[in-house]
Amino acid sequence: MAFVFPTLLCGLLWGDYRGGYFFAGVLRLVFVHHSTFCVNSLAHYLGDAPFDDRHTPRDHFITALVTLGEGYHNFHHEFPSDYRNALKWFQYDPTKNLIQFFKRIGLASNLKEFPQNEIQKGRYTMVRKALNQFGRTITWPKGDEELPLISYEEYQDLAKKDDGRVLVLIAGFIHDVSNFIDSHPGGRALIRSYVGKDATVAFYGGVHDHNTAAHNMLAMMRVAVCRYGGEVEHLKRKLGHIQTPTPIFA
Repeated sequence: MAFVFPTLLCGLLWGDYRGGYFFAGVLRLVFVHHSTFCVNSLAHYLGDAPFDDRHTPRDHFITALVTLGEGYHNFHHEFPSDYRNALKWFQYDPTKNLIQFFKRIGLASNLKEFPQNEIQKGRYTMVRKALNQFGRTITWPKGDEELPLISYEEYQDLAKKDDGRVLVLIAGFIHDVSNFIDSHPGGRALIRSYVGKDATVAFYGGVHDHNTAAHNMLAMMRVAVCRYGGEVEHLKRKLGHIQTPTPIFA
């Protein structure tokens, strides 16, 4: 039937037996077969893995078009008992749409779906993995365990030395801001007025409430940890936080 019917139909109606055989018969079956084969080839090569990347299945809309809806293969492999191949309404999955239509008219029931919470766990795992990989490309500041611990008096003595460093204490960390002082939007004089002192309150809103970029830049200038808690403890009580959080990738 795959070859005889289209050959006879085209031949009897339009006198094109050859066209019916090659185009409506052979070419049609070649497309259908290769579309099926793409589920085991293209669907494991093209696209991304939003739920799990331990195996090769991928999600991609082009594969969905070629395979008539089998393009969201990563979801299918991760949640095989789910009747859906694509989650979102705009993703091409005609089989899912047909089953949903049958359910509305009473011809299908008890459709199997994976718990949404478990699906979201898969997404979260892959997003976090990508974030971790991205984080490893970034240079993070040193944590307190990597820096020397000195007293407040030692900090004041170091700040008085004429060694080219400009030392400022903020949120328990001593920072050498010598490479930044000329670029400070508030001017050199403002920073100079806090050399050898605790500038925590000023940095956290007493003079200016600095943005996240400023916190990140400042953290890269850490040179020591100060064993001192006066104004830092005051800040903790007033503002509810004490220092820029240590990055999770540091």
